[in-house]
Amino acid sequence: MSDPSAPVYRLTRRRGGAALLGLAPIPLVLLTVGVVTLIVSPLVGALAVGVLVAVVCGLLAILPAPGGPLYQMLPLAVRHLTRRVVGGDRWTASLPLLSGTAAVRAGRATDDGELLPPLLRGLDIVAVPRAAASGAAGTVAPIGLVRDRRGGTLTAVLAARGGAFALLDPAEQHQRLSAWAAILSHAARDPALVRLGWTLCSAPAPLTDHHRWLAERVRETPAGDGYARAAADYRALLDDAGPTLTQHDLRLWLTIDTRRLPRRTDPTDAAVRTALAVLEQCQDAGLDVAVPDSPVQIAQALRLRADPTAAATVPGVRRSLAEHAGLASALAGVHAGPLALRTHWDAVEVDSVWHRLFWVAQWPALGLQPGWLDPLLIHAEGMRTLSLLCEPVSARLARRRITSDAVQVESAVAAREKYGFRVPTHLANAQAAVDQREIELHGGHSEYGYLALVDVAAATHDELDQASRRLADRAAQTGITELRPLHGRHDLAWAASLPVGRGPGRGLRAAVH
Repeated sequence: MSDPSAPVYRLTRRRGGAALLGLAPIPLVLLTVGVVTLIVSPLVGALAVGVLVAVVCGLLAILPAPGGPLYQMLPLAVRHLTRRVVGGDRWTASLPLLSGTAAVRAGRATDDGELLPPLLRGLDIVAVPRAAASGAAGTVAPIGLVRDRRGGTLTAVLAARGGAFALLDPAEQHQRLSAWAAILSHAARDPALVRLGWTLCSAPAPLTDHHRWLAERVRETPAGDGYARAAADYRALLDDAGPTLTQHDLRLWLTIDTRRLPRRTDPTDAAVRTALAVLEQCQDAGLDVAVPDSPVQIAQALRLRADPTAAATVPGVRRSLAEHAGLASALAGVHAGPLALRTHWDAVEVDSVWHRLFWVAQWPALGLQPGWLDPLLIHAEGMRTLSLLCEPVSARLARRRITSDAVQVESAVAAREKYGFRVPTHLANAQAAVDQREIELHGGHSEYGYLALVDVAAATHDELDQASRRLADRAAQTGITELRPLHGRHDLAWAASLPVGRGPGRGLRAAVH
């Protein structure tokens, strides 16, 4: 049994933006237009038109659709059909190797956006000399930063490991979580930090290293029936265990806005110092976080998120000294992007892999214990990527939001009590949640806005449907019952799920707020 005195954790429910009687502003406007049209139409002799408009407005305001409400999905469907007609749903990369000097043309084409899809244009990987303070003086590889020329940001990527968190006793688990909360609060005080997050890419573990080790042992050992039989048994064991093995690639990333830095400040130096400060805090808290990635490591991480099946081949590729030293960072950036991208209504096809993105529309409302997300993190059948984007909220804006939420909750409760309606449980507990947020804000903690995306990948569309059903089952085990597929926006969501620091675009942001 769980310890009743142990702390519990609660996640703030999404701000629904209800305007009246639980209706959001857009449905309320649609219903108002329908009612007004129905009243006015008999006066002008157009009753049939008025009834038709009222019915259409009512259906748009009330009916749900796969992926969201009907009033939200209809414009997306029109946009998707328009893109298909004009050919905007497909993109293929040019091949600079056919036109002479590959490295020079690759760098120029990347600047022009020819070698990256429209969703990733403006991104490139820059190399910063690695100082001895980075803790990796034994390597010649520089620190890699993802530069977003459109947003004016720089992003540092750090490899991390979950460690043995699930094996720790509850007291130490709470201590680790408290340390992570302190890191988030400290990071939110940096005025240049605009976004941070982590991505966990899970894919079937390749058995390449095991087979290579077995082949070396077979070559080094004299031939014999006993050893040959043992090698055959070991090979059969690998074949049986292969489908059940999963490898996890965890990346933590931090994004700074270079426009918020003081004048005469080197942006790359500021980004590296921010990453190293967070790294030091994580290590002091007992979290297993490595030094910032090199340009080649960033390119490899992006390549694996586009095509998780490359996990069996990418780590074993032999790299030149120029790549390790960052001299080939432009070419590495080219290899990080996909070669082809095709957008479908219910998926996005990146190279030869189908991706479907889900948005965690509502988090569990009950108190949570450490490890509550383990079924979704650890048990990853097939290829799956979980991404969490966090944006710090200023103390001033957080206080305004708390006041607005308190007024909204009190008004909703008072309206239901006035007309004798039942007050839902989540609404009855919402006031206590708002009070707790205010206490934590005055206690020095910072508020974050967060967005969770789950990317399910498969080789075929049918396998993608099966993987989506398994994901819904795993999410239900954690208490997440509202996973919403981002139909019509899977390409936007896939770009936002990458560890490059680029936040959700306007189309995706409108869908998840």
